[in-house]
This record gives sequence, structure tokens and C-alpha cells, in this order.
Amino acid sequence: MNIYECSEDQFIENIRRLVEAGNKFIVNRRIILQDDYRYGLAILPDKEFEAYESICYRKGYKHTVYARVPFIDELHRRLYNANDVLHSSNNLTMPRLSLPYYRVEYSFSIWGSTYIHTFDLILKPEIRLEKRRVARFDNMLVHTLRFNTPDERMLSLALPDGVVVLDVKKLTRVVDR
Repeated sequence: MNIYECSEDQFIENIRRLVEAGNKFIVNRRIILQDDYRYGLAILPDKEFEAYESICYRKGYKHTVYARVPFIDELHRRLYNANDVLHSSNNLTMPRLSLPYYRVEYSFSIWGSTYIHTFDLILKPEIRLEKRRVARFDNMLVHTLRFNTPDERMLSLALPDGVVVLDVKKLTRVVDR
């Protein structure tokens, strides 16, 4: 069994050609929430980093990121103090504050071959000022970082009409040798 990794354009073009040839098949979509330190604040483009500027700062792209104010990361249940290093420029592959993302995989199998297209989608941050119990202080105002799920349209591809897309939880591939 051959497995082909395709870009988005190649994947959609392969499906379009197969549909025009009269083939019917199902496209599988798998969405997995990942938090494996693959993405950090230092490697975000400036436009994306603007969403985090109320709680942290950096000199530029791939520079060390520091906490501007104390804040709570709700996903990781961690408190960061002002001037804590969130992502060091010396260790770009291992940020202290990792950004969660969805890994989206589209695949279909036909004639013993599997075609796959995968992409990552970083979750959108939401920063609020809330009253929280922090350490020994009750009802303290502190910044809170939450991550919101993206719109459904961000997770989908523009596939041709007549293609059925199934969301799968676990995909098992059988390899014949």
C-alpha cells in the first residue's frame, strides 16, 4: 500500500479528477488537539503575536518572549509572573508556554493507495481580566489566558460537490507487505 502526502491543491485536484471519472469514495477527516511544544510565542509572526501583547512582549521575531504582567494560563493551569521567560531565543524548539493547536488530517484510499493532506491550526487566544484566587490572595484581579476553538470553516477544505466527508476519531491503516 502506498501512502502519498499531498499539498492542499494536489489533494483537491486528485479528488476532482476521480469524481470527474465517475468514482465514488469517502474522505476521512481526523481532528486531534495537540499540545506538544511545537509552537511557541517567539516563532509566531508579528501579526499573530499582536493578540498576546497585553500579557507578554518581545523585541522581534525569534527573540526571547517575556511576561509583561502576571497571568494564568487556564489550559496548563499555570501562573506566570511578570518578567518570566515564556519562550527563550536560545531554545526555540522548547517554549515554556506552548500554544495548543489542532492537527487536521484529510485522507482517502483508492486502489490500494492512500492520499493524505494534513495541516495545523493554532487555537485563538482570549485574554481577560478576572477575579481569581491566586496563591494566598482571594479575589485578586489577574489576567487569564484561554484558548478558543476556531470556526468550523477553518477546519474544512473546499472539496468538490458529491464528496462525503466523515469525521473519524481513530484511523487504523492496514499495510500489506
